[in-house]
Amino acid sequence: MQTTLKQLQKDTKSLNEPEEFDPEITKLGTETMTLPQSEQVNKYKALKEINSALLRLGLSKNEVRIYLFLARNGSQKAQKIAESLGVPRTEAYKILRELEGKGFILRILQRPMKFTIVPFEKIVEEDIEERKQKIHKLEKKKEELLDLWQTLPRAEESQEEKETLQVIEGKSQISARAVNILREAHKQLRVVVSDRHLVWLFNSTFFEELNKKGEIEAKILTNYSQTSTFVIEQLDLPTCDFAFLQKKNQPSFILTDNGNLILLMEDNDEEFSAMETNYTSMLNSYSALFDLLWKNQSRREH
Repeated sequence: MQTTLKQLQKDTKSLNEPEEFDPEITKLGTETMTLPQSEQVNKYKALKEINSALLRLGLSKNEVRIYLFLARNGSQKAQKIAESLGVPRTEAYKILRELEGKGFILRILQRPMKFTIVPFEKIVEEDIEERKQKIHKLEKKKEELLDLWQTLPRAEESQEEKETLQVIEGKSQISARAVNILREAHKQLRVVVSDRHLVWLFNSTFFEELNKKGEIEAKILTNYSQTSTFVIEQLDLPTCDFAFLQKKNQPSFILTDNGNLILLMEDNDEEFSAMETNYTSMLNSYSALFDLLWKNQSRREH
């Protein structure tokens, strides 16, 4: 059976474990109740993932419900949508107008008038393109902003480098910082990550950047699982050496030879945060920890 990365991202939870589903999502998938339990879980997980994606794209909860309803049932009249989802008709019309304005649905000009969705893949592509254009504009403005920054008055400080510590929250911010310290690295990269953190790095541009630095000596340790072996198999990094940890629950961190350490953390709500520091004592401690873990590494065929 072919396994996808999305199916592996939460492999620490058994597919047969009971899971609480959003009742608004499960209403859209009642026909799956006749499927085997594992398939039901996969269906619901897919619906939850799409639901979260639509919310991140700026839709409200009721807008998501209507978009998913149209996606699953084809073009529909506003009255049918309102009746099926238990939404007042005036409210349904209002939501449909908002969805149309945001570019998520289209009107079918016939009597009676119906509404249909803009395909999800098109919405995702347009969102990506919009983000690319924003990045392009920022890159073009970068030099101008840096020149303006140089004109601002700043306090006189010693040229001696100071030891600092910074807390970073959110995957995108941590990913951007991890890529930056990788770019600044000269000869060595040392990484210890759980399989969940490995998936997160895989979905960022971290490994793409590592692939560009062909001269760097990179060593990565992670725990052995379906997820980690899948990710490693997808990567084409001839200069990077992967190995598996002998013991579980090791701290996740990224360490470079230019004096930067990012300690990755995750709370009970599975929210990512990190601490970045150049404190010499911490750099030395985690460097020694990595050497010890690497010495006791477990190599397996993958």
